[in-house]
Order: sequence, then structure tokens, then C-alpha cells
Amino acid sequence: MNAETLDFLKALFAPCEQGFLTFTAIHPDGQHPTPSRHVPVGDPARLARTLDRLRAANELGWGAYVAVATRKTDLGRWRRGGQDDLLALPALFADIDRPPEEVLPELRDFQPAPSCIVASGRGVHVYWLLATPTQDMHQAKRVLHGLAAALGGDVMSPAQSMRLVGTRNTKTHAGGALCHLLELHPERRYSLDDFAPYAFSPRQTCSHFPRQTTGELNPRVVDALTDCFLAHGYKPRGSWLNGPCVYPERHQHGDAHPSFGYNTTSGFGYCHVCGTLLTKDLCGAMGIDLASLGGLIKPARDTIPVQLHPSARH
Repeated sequence: MNAETLDFLKALFAPCEQGFLTFTAIHPDGQHPTPSRHVPVGDPARLARTLDRLRAANELGWGAYVAVATRKTDLGRWRRGGQDDLLALPALFADIDRPPEEVLPELRDFQPAPSCIVASGRGVHVYWLLATPTQDMHQAKRVLHGLAAALGGDVMSPAQSMRLVGTRNTKTHAGGALCHLLELHPERRYSLDDFAPYAFSPRQTCSHFPRQTTGELNPRVVDALTDCFLAHGYKPRGSWLNGPCVYPERHQHGDAHPSFGYNTTSGFGYCHVCGTLLTKDLCGAMGIDLASLGGLIKPARDTIPVQLHPSARH
């Protein structure tokens, strides 16, 4: 197997002392079953055999994947496992569907600094290695969502499998590109607490952060913020608009490599330094006059006075 594969796996699973590593072959047409093999931690002979079989499948056009989290048990030939099957997560990660030349400048000033950056054949995979694998999958999931928001990546879960370094991307539009290491810094290891500012879920924003008022946000305000961010060159990615933080003075180098996202569904913003930013504060930072839009909260439907028939008046 490719030497980079072994370097990557050694760095990723170095702190793991038990459990199973899960490798899966997935056909790009989506019409085939997805066989998996589960290798006990600390069994190099079985790992070598599994990697040889996976390489052979990759040469026949199957995508080769490795699960980031270790599994509790050998789940058998036809299961990769879900949340309840996870033992520990040795790294946090992000999947960014943009070319490396666009993503790498953003990552240079990103904190915490990535431990590993991989060219996936279509985009970039980013990993932050943990000194001690975490078993707090709920918190890890929230951090993965926050990292995706900060970097404009796909939403990931702790149970995710990622394309294996050293294999070919077999999707039609990838042209057989090699998934390979761009950077590997195995000495960069973190704790889950280092990522507390990213512990964010768009669906939980309203319940986790208090409002000054109650009621439904005025859609005219959300539209005004959306138009304002687009006019300033923020890039749409799904329901997010990504660009520089509205408070550049809080950032090193003025947030030259953008770390902010505005969610056009919730109306809230998120910055990996500042945290969640309320709609009212965003309007103030962007110079939007709430009064001219009818206020922060959606006005109640106007009522029409009832006109009494003249004969009913007294």
C-alpha cells in the first residue's frame, strides 16, 4: 500500500489502544452493496491484508474509505456502523468541496492549525488530531458542525467515513485523481476543549443564545442582511454566506482569511472567534437601520377597524 496511507493511518490512530478500524469499499454508481472490514487496533498483519484488498477494489473502480472513529466491535461484512457503534474519535475533521489552491490560504491562519490536510481528488479534507480520543460524540458532532460552518464545508458526523489517503477518487467527474497528503503534522494534537468556540449547531442557535425580544424575526431584516452580505462579496454555500467577520478588529490580521458565516435560514451569524452573533448586532455592524424595516421582530398583522352601520350607531 502507498507509504502515505500508512503515515496517515499511523498519525490518525496513534492514540487509540482498543476497538476496531473500519474500512469500506463503495462503488460510485451507488447500486452495489458496500462491504466493510473491521481491523482490531494493534493488528498490523490484518491491517496489511485489508489494505491490499481495498487497493485491489480501488483499482477496479471502487472508492476506498476509512471511518475516522473506532468501532466497539467487529460489525461484520455489511455494516459500517452508526452513532451507537462508535468507541472513540481520534480526530476532528472537515470536508471542503473546493480546490486546494482556494482553501489553503484560508487554512494558513486558521486556529487551531490543522494537523493534516488532504487533497481528496475533488476538494480538501482537513483533520485536527486529538491527543486523547474523545468519547463525547454529542459535543464532537456540534464541533464538526461549527467547523463546517466556519470553513464552508459539508456537514459531518462522528460516524463519517472519509476517502482513504493513497487511493484514487473513482467518481466520474474526479478523473481518477489521487487522494494524497498536502500537509501532515502529527505533533499537532489537541483536546476537544480547544474547539469550544466551534461547538455550534444552526438548529440550536435560537435556543442556546438569548434574544432581547421574543417573536419571529422580521423577514425584511433577514433579506436586508442577505443583500448586504452578497453586495460585499460574501460567497453563498447552501444556506450560508461566508466572508470576513463583521468585527475585524477582534481578529489577527483583520480576518484576512474569512472565518464568518451568515445563516440565511436562522438569521444568525457565526464566527469561529466571536461565536454566535445576533441579528440585531449584525445590523448594527453593517449599518442597517432596523426602524426603517419595521423593527427586528415581524410586525403583527395589521387589523382593520370595524365600521358600524349608521343605523347601529347611538
